Amino acid sequence: MISRKERDKQLRRSDILKAAEHLFALKGYHKATIRDIAKEAQYASGTVYLHFKDKNDLYFALLEEKMKSMLFTTKERVAQANDVKKKLEIFVQEGLSFFEKNQDFFRIFISEEDGYFSERKILKSSTGLQTQEYTAGLLREAQKKGLISKDFDAEQIAEVFTSIIKTIILNWLQKKDVRNNNLIDLSGTILRLFLKGVADK
Repeated sequence: MISRKERDKQLRRSDILKAAEHLFALKGYHKATIRDIAKEAQYASGTVYLHFKDKNDLYFALLEEKMKSMLFTTKERVAQANDVKKKLEIFVQEGLSFFEKNQDFFRIFISEEDGYFSERKILKSSTGLQTQEYTAGLLREAQKKGLISKDFDAEQIAEVFTSIIKTIILNWLQKKDVRNNNLIDLSGTILRLFLKGVADK
């Protein structure tokens, strides 16, 4: 059992991360300040610095927390399936569902001018590396079952797979007000593009 002091510390950290997510999405990373975040969380600025070295540290802590949450949920759901194609379907659906429910988070991740650098950094984090290895592992299983060609390296295929998912999400974010459809409805399109390409039947 954790002590009351540690429980309070975790609560403060959680409050700060929630406030940061809201303000980063509202103002953007560069315009949101530690003072703004502290005020939103109803703490002094010094309390924020007790938990995070600076705004950049806070920003990436938030990204990693979200990545951990998504990976945990995805693993749980995928583990319930026996068929490898069904596992890939669930993997895609969980990813789309997560981003639709956490649009503010995803907008932070892609909207900054140095967003590419941000993405590269988070992918090199412990959680980012675990996510990449988990994805590659699913695709290795698909190769063993004959669903995907063994001619390709699983890590390279994983990059292609995640790139397709990201592209579909970006397109949906840009056009969702016009089309008014749910992101998860595009899971079939993603899987078809990945497994069969764009060639005519």
